[in-house]
Amino acid sequence: MDIIEISKHAIPFLSKGLIVTFYLSMISGLLAVIIGIIGGICGTSKIFLLRWINSIYVNIFRGTPFLIQLYVIYFVLPIFGIRLNVFQAGIGTLALNSGAYISEIVRAGIIAIPKEQSEAALSLGMSPYLEMKLIIFPQVIRIIIPPLVGQLILLVKDTSVISLIGIFDLIKVGRELAIAYGENPIVIYSLVAFFYFVICYPLYLFSISIEKKLRLHTENL
Repeated sequence: MDIIEISKHAIPFLSKGLIVTFYLSMISGLLAVIIGIIGGICGTSKIFLLRWINSIYVNIFRGTPFLIQLYVIYFVLPIFGIRLNVFQAGIGTLALNSGAYISEIVRAGIIAIPKEQSEAALSLGMSPYLEMKLIIFPQVIRIIIPPLVGQLILLVKDTSVISLIGIFDLIKVGRELAIAYGENPIVIYSLVAFFYFVICYPLYLFSISIEKKLRLHTENL
């Protein structure tokens, strides 16, 4: 079969894999952001126990390979009575792994805010919650948007590893098609790369757009 014929047959199957990859990326990305925000706040908390728990979590998930984390969650946890299907294990691993990195991004953003602002908020009688909501976090968001989007792009790419536990995502479908069209696998893998690009490039453009807006806002202050 020539390139055009292979593409015509492969694209419908790859599109289904793309939908699965997009679903994994959206759900796990949302959870990772929530986990990261909570972790970043705990990482700067004055309560030692919260900082300690967050530090252990971050060090474990940043200090071990993503594939090992996936295998532990999917294959080892059932030994202790915790059984997850492939989607739950995949989404959970992606969220926890990226959440650890986002936690450090958020923590660094909070630390970057001058302490004088916190002192001023406390002198006005603000509670720690109001201080974080009204003073600290709006500024943190401006700082962390570019690295946060970068981390979410990495999360999309990490979804390719989830195929190893049986999810028919984009890379899994591509691998099966490459075997089926063994005489010309380069066409299939080129299409797979293109579909990943379709997901990641808009995120990159969004990051660039946000950076430009933030730069203009800063210059106008």
